[in-house]
Amino acid sequence: MTGATVTLRLTVVRDALLWAAVAAAAAWTFAYRAATSRAQVLDYDDGVYWQTALAIADGARPYTEVFHAQPPLFPWLVAQPFALLGAVDGETAARLLMTGFAALLAATAAGMAALLRGPRAGMLAALAVVAFPLVQRYSFQFGADLPAAALGGVALCLALRARSAERPGRWWWWAGSGAALCLAALVKLIVVVVAPSLALVLLTTVSTGPTGWWAWLRRTAAASGSMLAGFAAAAAVALLVIRPGRAAWDQVFAFHLRAAESANSPDVIGMIDNTGDWGLPYFIAAGVGGLLALGLPGRADGRADVAAIAVWAAAIVPYGYLHHPVFKHHVLLFVAPAGALIVLGVAALWAVARRGVQRVTGPRRRWAGGVAVVVAIAAGAWYTTHNTVAPALSDTFVEACLRGLPRDVVLVSDDQAMLSRAGLRTPPWMVDTSHVRIDSGWLTDAEITAAATAADGVLFARPRRIGKHPEVRVWAKEHFPVRYTADRYELYVHAAPLVIGCTGKVQIDGKTVKEAPTP
Repeated sequence: MTGATVTLRLTVVRDALLWAAVAAAAAWTFAYRAATSRAQVLDYDDGVYWQTALAIADGARPYTEVFHAQPPLFPWLVAQPFALLGAVDGETAARLLMTGFAALLAATAAGMAALLRGPRAGMLAALAVVAFPLVQRYSFQFGADLPAAALGGVALCLALRARSAERPGRWWWWAGSGAALCLAALVKLIVVVVAPSLALVLLTTVSTGPTGWWAWLRRTAAASGSMLAGFAAAAAVALLVIRPGRAAWDQVFAFHLRAAESANSPDVIGMIDNTGDWGLPYFIAAGVGGLLALGLPGRADGRADVAAIAVWAAAIVPYGYLHHPVFKHHVLLFVAPAGALIVLGVAALWAVARRGVQRVTGPRRRWAGGVAVVVAIAAGAWYTTHNTVAPALSDTFVEACLRGLPRDVVLVSDDQAMLSRAGLRTPPWMVDTSHVRIDSGWLTDAEITAAATAADGVLFARPRRIGKHPEVRVWAKEHFPVRYTADRYELYVHAAPLVIGCTGKVQIDGKTVKEAPTP
């Protein structure tokens, strides 16, 4: 066995151990966040998707019985664990599904960086994504942005691989990229932000045979055809399984077109800054890293690959100005390419520095990348254990009261997450009572009162959504004789025994029968 063979095998073993360490660090980080999830305030969307999944698992039809303003794939996926395992074990399995998508997002960043700068760069890019606080927060929280971003990242990674692959295997890579893009779009349509990057990769395919304009045109046409075939095949299978119905497209498209008409001031900086202290520095570093990587891409034909990654990350700017409304969780769509660019920029600087040092010292063993990975793992573990990613969730009298209600009680509410934690349900058409839905006219006062009439009560939360119009609250006071208040929540029900044992103020027909405890 030659010395070169031994060195190669040692390198393979060392890289395998480092990859295993990175995977273990990511798994530990996400497990740590999941273990503390019950002690944290989750985003409003978590409760919406939670109640949506419960309703679909119970057999309610999306779009006709369950209001849902996004494409059908994500709620269908989240509903399957609830349908198979029930409400308790199903929730655990469904949140593990989110953890899987978070790991996939990190893997796509690793794939982008490793393609240009090798496995150590890929490891660092994965860790950069895992460490991002918003990714950690959504690694256990229900939301469509993370899965859409992860599948969009898969589409770009497969396209980058197809760009320089040999025939005939390259056509399968293109088809896989199209299929991944389709699945991402069936999760959330705003994954269209990755489309310009995919188009750039299509237009810069590498020749493995004849050159010239005609050969380029044939390559590009064949690649586009393979990608479209993969997209169509995935769409056919997914829609055949899910069968969303025609009503889906009205809610998915018409709702967002009307919501986009609402007053909203574009604020890209604010959207990024709302993700926490890491947001702006992370994306500024990505911008600098992208410029460095474009200057020093790492391989002869790598500049087009860097450009494709950079176009995706830079799309956050036009997205923030063109999409209405914007929320901080939309930033998840851009974390993976930004993390890859940060590492590629650092790798470019290190390559220049290493060449300068080697002119003086001569060739040295390449140990710096491995050390950087180990240091990054340790730093990430320290950060995870010393920082929170969401406000602490405090115990409240109203939630304790809800937990004491019979499991078959159905309430119309502003706080779907609290109902879910208490084991209660909301009417399927009321799973989403967001400001966007109400302000765009897709949830009227008449619909709210009709749903509440058929339910067992109404729970008004803070901030008020269904209770933002005084007419709804006036109607609730007239329709339900019993009013329970605690922690700035108002619960209206028909039967006093449901709440008489709860800590808080209870009124029947406007008369106080139980006072709230003195603070």
